[in-house]
Amino acid sequence: MSWEDNIVDHEQITDWRDSAFHAAYDSIQREHGNIDTVMRMGEAFGRGIFAQKMKEKSEDWTIKEWLSEIEKDVLKPLGSEFTFTKVSHDVATIFMNRNPLNHKTEERSVESIFNLGVMRGLFLSAFPKGELVLNEKTALHQPEFTLKTYAAAWDKFERERIVEKISKAQKKTDI
Repeated sequence: MSWEDNIVDHEQITDWRDSAFHAAYDSIQREHGNIDTVMRMGEAFGRGIFAQKMKEKSEDWTIKEWLSEIEKDVLKPLGSEFTFTKVSHDVATIFMNRNPLNHKTEERSVESIFNLGVMRGLFLSAFPKGELVLNEKTALHQPEFTLKTYAAAWDKFERERIVEKISKAQKKTDI
């Protein structure tokens, strides 16, 4: 593969992301969707990217291997940048430092939930028994995600609670 192929590949993945995000954002603008719709669309995009870019890599992932591959093959081509602050055998905490979607809309809740969906789709494709939880305090400023390869019912409940809280806050602002 030449560097020219690599550039085309990067442009293609960002075009896919932008199309998926605009479809999710438009669903809210036309009042056909809600924050849950945005997250599901982000999740579908994440699963699709995983199937396209990562599926052949490994079926026996460690979270450290997964993070390394995702960073190289997905996040960098998307123009996203994360800091991994805690990485253990089955848990990782990451902060989103750079998000190109910040320039696509002024509605931080929509892009934060879309990114949550993308990361969740990528993560659950590799770790189907896991869960990704967004830190409520940083949800709209600098998203912090906690990734758990084996999630308890509480983790799933917590993710739903935070998404619902963001959804209620978004309804108050009347996108």
